[in-house]
Amino acid sequence: MFDFFRPWKGLKIPFYLITGSLIFGTLGFKILFPHESLLRLLYMTGITLTTVGYSDILGVESNPSAIVFNLFIMISGMGVVLYSTSLVTAYIVEGNLKNAFALERLRRRIKKMEDHYIICGAGETGIHVIKEMMESEVPCVVIESSKEKKEEILEIYPKLPVIIGDATLDHVLSEAGIARAKGLVAVLSNDKDNLYLTVSAKMLRPGLSIVARAVELTMIKKLKRAGASRVVSPNFLGGVQMASGILRPNVTNFMEMISRGEDRSIRVEEIEVPNESRLIGMSLGEANFFESCGVNILAIARNANQYYYTPGPDFIVEQGDILLYIGNDYKEKLLAGVLNQ
Repeated sequence: MFDFFRPWKGLKIPFYLITGSLIFGTLGFKILFPHESLLRLLYMTGITLTTVGYSDILGVESNPSAIVFNLFIMISGMGVVLYSTSLVTAYIVEGNLKNAFALERLRRRIKKMEDHYIICGAGETGIHVIKEMMESEVPCVVIESSKEKKEEILEIYPKLPVIIGDATLDHVLSEAGIARAKGLVAVLSNDKDNLYLTVSAKMLRPGLSIVARAVELTMIKKLKRAGASRVVSPNFLGGVQMASGILRPNVTNFMEMISRGEDRSIRVEEIEVPNESRLIGMSLGEANFFESCGVNILAIARNANQYYYTPGPDFIVEQGDILLYIGNDYKEKLLAGVLNQ
């Protein structure tokens, strides 16, 4: 449903001024001409304020008090109308009306989204998160406090929903659809802001999956205690990757190729075994995913943090298992089809 009040917030002052003048004039004429209908009195006030003055429909000229009142209405009302007109013109010329309707369209669009991800912060780290989300065609909403960064993002991804605001505020998170979101990425520039954001998000949506960024290693435990499902330290990961680049260059190059998505056919993906899948209770050898889908199972995640690496053909598939494999979008569809049979 369209919210008329949002686009017209900037026009409320002119609206109140003109409406107040009309009501004041109508009531004043009602005192002076009690037998006249309110419609005629409102009409008289309207033609007086707009300086149209078709005729003296009430016989003001024969009533000295009405003459004085009408002069007051004309002089003061003309100022009100001119001032209100200037406000409305400035509002339209400056593009505020267009922006107000654009924001309303954005709000309605986000309201329809479900199982999306909220990216809080579009800085040096956040922009790479956005890029990965868009390349993976995952629905997401960005919250950014800088208008300049918003414009930069929209130049690259024109259809990406971007909200200008403070991500640590509850009403901003609600605008981003946190009640229907699947996950949240906290990549604000300050660790304390990410901590506060994590706490706020968990209070609004206790079961929400949250990945938070931490510059200081001491903040990792605090963020996890606050409710973050996973905490990433760019400095720590960068150091490990640099060491691996020296010690294991080929492994590092391969992992970078997978993580950066340079070759979409060798991306590491994951898929959950549905509750009603016919493969539950079968071994990997019986399922034979390579023959049916062309994928090799690298690992299986079970019970949150329990992983089975390079499982053999005798490994039994259970309900809720997460299969980790190398594949592309086409192979993912094939594998999903096999699991849902």
